[in-house]
Formats: sequence, C-alpha cells, structure tokens
Amino acid sequence: MKLSSHLLAAWAAATATALAPVPKECGNGVLYPNTTMDLPAMVNCTRHTAYQCLDQYNLRNDEFLTANATDNGTISLKCEESFYDFKVADNGGFDGSLVVPGPVKLKSVSIQGQLNREVDPTNLTTIDFPDIVNITGQLNIQNADKLSSLKMPKLEIVLGSLHIDLSGGPGINLTFPILYSVGPGLFIKGNITGLEFPVLSRANFITVESTGKLDCTAFVANVVNATDPFVSSDSRKEAVMCKSDTGSASMSLPSDSDSGGGPSFRANILLLAIFVSCASLFV
Repeated sequence: MKLSSHLLAAWAAATATALAPVPKECGNGVLYPNTTMDLPAMVNCTRHTAYQCLDQYNLRNDEFLTANATDNGTISLKCEESFYDFKVADNGGFDGSLVVPGPVKLKSVSIQGQLNREVDPTNLTTIDFPDIVNITGQLNIQNADKLSSLKMPKLEIVLGSLHIDLSGGPGINLTFPILYSVGPGLFIKGNITGLEFPVLSRANFITVESTGKLDCTAFVANVVNATDPFVSSDSRKEAVMCKSDTGSASMSLPSDSDSGGGPSFRANILLLAIFVSCASLFV
C-alpha cells in the first residue's frame, strides 16, 4: 500500500522529534578531554548511539544527534549511526597517565601532544584503552617521547592507518594481541624493543623504524603473510620494511604477475627477500 504524502510528512515530523543534539560535553562528535576530570562525561557520550542525518538537500549534516532508547525505532532512513573522534593534545593535565575505559568503537584516536614537538610534546607515560575493539578511521599517536606503556588489549580492527611515532622515548614493547586488520598502512617508529601482532591477517604496508634492539628478521617473517601480494616500485621496494639497531629486513609476497608461481618458487623468493644489514632500506 502506498502511503499518502500527508502520512509521509507526519512520519517525517515524528522522526525529527525523536532526535536531539548530543550533550555539550560530547563536543558534537569530537571528544577532546584536557584533564582526567573531563573523561567520565566524555566516555559516557560513547554509551549512547549517535547519528548524523541528511539535510533537505540530501547532504550530510555535521551535527551529532542522539535519541532516547525508546525512540530508536523511529530513526529516519536518512540518518546513520556515527562514532566519536577521541583527541588529546596533552599539556600535563593527565599526570602522565591516560586510561580510557568504556569506549568500544571510535571513529579515530589521536594523541599527539602540541603541534610543535620541540616545544611541547605530550607528558604521557601510559596510554590504556582497555575496551576499544574497533577504530573506523586512524589510530595516531605522536610526539610522545615519554611513553613507556601502550595497551589496547581488545583492539581488533583499524580501518584507517595505524601510525605510532615515539621517537626519542624510552624502550617500549608493543603488543596488539588480537588486532587482525589494519587499513592503508601500519607505521611504527621509536625505541621499539619488542613488537607483536600475533593474529594480524591484513595490512597493506608495514614500516618499522626502531632505535632499539628489535629483531627485524623475525618480525618481518611473522607478519609478511598479512600483507597483499606486492609489486615493487620506485617509491617502495617491499610491503614490509623494518630496521633497528640490530639490523634490517624486508619482505613481500609475490604478486600474481610474478613468473614461476609454484609453491617452491614463492618460498624461495620469500627466503631471498630477507636480508640483514645495518644499511637503511628506506628511500
């Protein structure tokens, strides 16, 4: 049965009343805490479904909206669930520790200190997101030269790139125990003494630059199967590249265009692609 225009207009009006702007502390989609005192209210924002809707011209409206639990059944088809960005530019408001329990799914996580690294890097020594599972955009941690502990034990997927730059910091062992998928690329830099992705099954590119005693040969061999078949180019020679104080290694899976695609040939290519030297591999 086709609904009349009057009924459709009434339904649309009812839908509009089901949604309201998110509370002020929710930052219209950007959670930007300055101190630990800001965290509880902002974390609470992620416990309620947020939406972004199309306007009268079918363009996406930037405004974040929320609905009462009893109203969720009336959400318009022109609205879709949206997720929060979490950003920290730490200036000492966290006393060295940033622990964020609660959020399970975020659009992005960005912890970068102030823009000028030489003047005001973050003071954080510990970052812990004990419940985060899914990041639909980027995970970006930079200007954090005091960080000695980073924990995201439940993180499974990062749809954007994963970029961690801890240059100048203390030795750190990074482990992502159940992270299985990363989007465009995975880039890690700093005094990395250990690096583990035990279940990683997808990452386009992986680049690691460590000033610590990371075993690049073992690391590259452990993660290369997570990457796509790769064709070397002037801009990048291998899908996985790693260098550290103990040496360097690089590796790729052969592309479908490689000749002699039998198993033994592919195995030999993989073995030949690993090498250890102190020379930089990055062009």
